[in-house]
Amino acid sequence: MQYRIRNGDQLIATVSNKQYQVTGLTPNTAYNLSVVSFNGFRESPRASLTVKTRGIQVKVPVSLTTGATVSLVYLEYALGLVPIGTEPKGMFGGGNRQIIPAKVISSANGTSTIEITNSFNLMSDGLTMKQLPDKSFGVFEGYKALYYKGKE
Repeated sequence: MQYRIRNGDQLIATVSNKQYQVTGLTPNTAYNLSVVSFNGFRESPRASLTVKTRGIQVKVPVSLTTGATVSLVYLEYALGLVPIGTEPKGMFGGGNRQIIPAKVISSANGTSTIEITNSFNLMSDGLTMKQLPDKSFGVFEGYKALYYKGKE
């Protein structure tokens, strides 16, 4: 017996066991998954499930109001100019600047968890920001940076 797994009408896998891990998912995106058994001649009726992935989450060491919406700033820096996070005054900037919408999903013990509310996927999930000398917060991953600059 085989099982065919689809996202919408697109076949994404055929497996012979009853387990499959969907990979390559985009944050904050809905997927219409279905599975059918196939006996070599015909398929069974589809069993369907609609799921939505959550957005990328970052932690910020400051108490924010749960449910508040905030904006994050994403920037990319040319490698080799200065170490990320030590940009001199006036150099703060970079390419591919994006304003990223987010929402505070929890806040406890002086740390808030912020979830990005669009399909942004240019940084890893679960990063923790640090307070910078200018009192903003930032997290750096290679040549990429994500900043939280202000109060709610």
